[in-house]
Amino acid sequence: MLLSKKKKVLLHLLLEEVDEEEMIIKHILCNKAKKVHEMFRARKMEGFFNILIEKHLYRDDRKFREFFRLSWDQFNYVLNLIEDDIKINPCNRVGEPITAAEKLAITLR
Repeated sequence: MLLSKKKKVLLHLLLEEVDEEEMIIKHILCNKAKKVHEMFRARKMEGFFNILIEKHLYRDDRKFREFFRLSWDQFNYVLNLIEDDIKINPCNRVGEPITAAEKLAITLR
């Protein structure tokens, strides 16, 4: 009878351990599927670079130069020189990183 009580206690402890592991796994999986704020999802359509640069300044050389102190051609020249050094490829942690052109625009501004 004493042995069966020990077995029951061991079985109970093992089941608790399994439950804890399942809770940890669920917690990890839930955190990986974090909700992304709408602001970040809309960045490509509504962000600084898209609206200001691509829709407005790109067409107006004078305003572009006033804003960045470079012409569009100079901006692209600098971008071609440093793009490989500042570009980040998408990964699990950063699904859609900002582009090298966006980084350069932010840095120049």
